[in-house]
Amino acid sequence: MVAVRLSDIPTEGLLLEYKHDPGLLEPLGEGVRLPDPVDVRLTITPDEDRYLIQGEVRGRVRMECGRCLAPVTLPIVAPCAINAVPLSGDAADAERRELGRGDLDVTFFTGPALNLDDLVREQLLLNIPMRPLCREGCLGLCPSCRKNRNEGPCGCQESAPADPRLEGLRKLNNRTSA
Repeated sequence: MVAVRLSDIPTEGLLLEYKHDPGLLEPLGEGVRLPDPVDVRLTITPDEDRYLIQGEVRGRVRMECGRCLAPVTLPIVAPCAINAVPLSGDAADAERRELGRGDLDVTFFTGPALNLDDLVREQLLLNIPMRPLCREGCLGLCPSCRKNRNEGPCGCQESAPADPRLEGLRKLNNRTSA
């Protein structure tokens, strides 16, 4: 666990540059892996009743293409600007600290230290594409035989039965292309 004690942060701020062990950040999700250490560069500055955390998280994620399921490794660059606000343990403080629309860049912490594992993991998760592609023009899998169409035609497109619900669209397409 990577943590910074609040008492170690000077008033002018603390610059942190390090490589984060990917094992401490996983799991990131089903089928998502970190093949290399993650580069972290953060500045933590005290600001009244909170700490401003600014910087960047850089790494690579390995996952499956959203169309053809081939393995793909993608770079992740996650700039961050987050307010870390201490949260006491009582329920009244928790109610006062309820998030509003403008508070999406706020994270809460308890105790004498900031846990950076959670912050780095969150920044990576927010920047992983929801539907990654192995390449821009990925053709995906054939819906009939599940062959990767990026590797060549499968030959079953002609033999695939037409969906009768789409007959009207096919007639319209034939009419406009004629």
